[in-house]
Amino acid sequence: NFVAGVLQFQLYRALCQAAGQRNPEDPRKPLHKCDFYRSPEAGRILGRLMERGSSVPWQDVLFEATGESRLDPSALREYFRPLEDWLRTENLRTNELVGWTYDGDYCKRSIETAGLEVYGSGLYQGYYNSAPRVSGALGNSALLGLLLTLALSSF
Repeated sequence: NFVAGVLQFQLYRALCQAAGQRNPEDPRKPLHKCDFYRSPEAGRILGRLMERGSSVPWQDVLFEATGESRLDPSALREYFRPLEDWLRTENLRTNELVGWTYDGDYCKRSIETAGLEVYGSGLYQGYYNSAPRVSGALGNSALLGLLLTLALSSF
C-alpha cells in the first residue's frame, strides 16, 4: 500500500501535467486543484497504462506515463504542501507543540545503543528531551501536524 500511495501521486501529477492542469511555474495551477476529467491526453495515457496491466514491470509503465523510472514522493509533498504550510502557520499562531514530551529515561538506553540522535520537528530542534513541557493533550492541529510530519519525514 505504501508504494501504491507514492505511485498514485506520481501518476496523478503526470496526468495533470498532460491535461495542462498543473504548471509548477503558475500559482494558478497547483497540483491540489487539478481536474483532468475529460482530458483526451490524460485519457490516452491512462488507457495505455490500463492496457499494459501486469504484462510489463511497473517501472516500465511508470516511465512510459511519467518519464521517471523510480518512485518519487515529491508529487505527494507537492500535493499536500498547502496543508503543510497552513499547519505550520496555524501551529505558530496558536503556539501548538509539534511532537511529544520526553518524560524520563524510558528507552534512553536503546536510543544511545542504536547511536541515534532524535530531533524535534517543526518549531524546535535538538536532541530528545529538548521539547518544552506542555500540560494537557495535544490540540487537533498539533496532532494533525505531527501525523503529517511523521508521514512526510519518511520520504
